[in-house]
Amino acid sequence: MQKRIPDLKRIVAGIDDLPTLPRTVLKITELVNDPKSSAKDLARVITDDQILTARLLKLVNSSFYGLPQRISTVTGAIVLIGFDAIRNLLLTTSVFDLFADRNKKKHQKQEQFWDHSLGCAVGAKVIGNYLRYDNIEELFVAGLLHDIGKIVEMMFQPHEFSKIAAAISRENILMIEAEIRILGYSHAEIGKLLAEKWNLPSKLVQIIAHHHQPTDAGSFAIEAAIVHLADIFCRALNMGSGGDDKIPPMDRFAWESLKIQTNAIEGIMQTMHDEYGDIRSFI
Repeated sequence: MQKRIPDLKRIVAGIDDLPTLPRTVLKITELVNDPKSSAKDLARVITDDQILTARLLKLVNSSFYGLPQRISTVTGAIVLIGFDAIRNLLLTTSVFDLFADRNKKKHQKQEQFWDHSLGCAVGAKVIGNYLRYDNIEELFVAGLLHDIGKIVEMMFQPHEFSKIAAAISRENILMIEAEIRILGYSHAEIGKLLAEKWNLPSKLVQIIAHHHQPTDAGSFAIEAAIVHLADIFCRALNMGSGGDDKIPPMDRFAWESLKIQTNAIEGIMQTMHDEYGDIRSFI
């Protein structure tokens, strides 16, 4: 089926109800990207928002970070875990809020998707730590947002989404197969356009777009491979639901390029399980 790109762009750009990131998070992103910004500059913006301040302090004092001392100030949190980590934590909690749905049935389905996304985020972080990757926080956000297109489908294309769900149930196929058959495009493509709309870094855009085919992510293929593997691991661990009951096939490039020792997999998955339980209780 030929992809209906105009329809795809309309979904992301033309629906008035599609959420935009809060102004505070956009300002925080701007400051993080400015090398002249100080911890005090960033703290000033965050402390203007009481909810973000409370969330940030709650998260940095959780077992997810395991810091030796209690952090009582925003500036202290920024100094200890860094600008990127602060931005990504606040982006994470803001995205959860943006797509909150009060419809009980839809909310339950949405929560299963978020659990899967959170599991993938934790998995990307754990795999990144194993590989000694530099920017762990960025991998966490990439894992969290990798399936954001599925949430958009659920909320803004309910009729098509029900057809996709029916095809998955009837034929026991992967969600991405049902999407392409029914929509002509996938959640990865919707996610890419939404990430561009939000002006997220190009690395995140490419990982979201190509987490099923990491080689297509160009210079960010390794990062896409990490998220791809995390997606498979969290499905194997039954963390939430990716929309179907199957585990996607492992991309050969992803496995060969990451060079993870087979005897390390059990430890990685156990750490994922432990950290997932910790972070889920706070987000």
